[in-house]
Amino acid sequence: MRRFAALRRQSDFARMRRQGERFSTQSLTIYRSKPLHGDVATLVGITVSKSIGKAVVRNRVRRRLAAIVHDALRPDTLMRLLIVVRPAAVPATFNQLRAEVTSALQCA
Repeated sequence: MRRFAALRRQSDFARMRRQGERFSTQSLTIYRSKPLHGDVATLVGITVSKSIGKAVVRNRVRRRLAAIVHDALRPDTLMRLLIVVRPAAVPATFNQLRAEVTSALQCA
């Protein structure tokens, strides 16, 4: 079972972009904020636009990032996280993506 729930509403995505603390890496932009009142789990949204590639490529990147976030999150941590994928993430290896996500999560 994943250690996070999905961030689903468009208003939550927009709020994260406006108010979240932003970390930029070569292949990702990560927004992080504190949980809202009533959040019982970490909420994570992963955005992969059509400019990244076809559906197979987008879904592969999304699945990789979901696995990385699951491993990187501690079970006792509550936060909201939005990951925006850049085109450089497509040729990146799993280990490169993991290093970028963990460094961004440790910066805050």
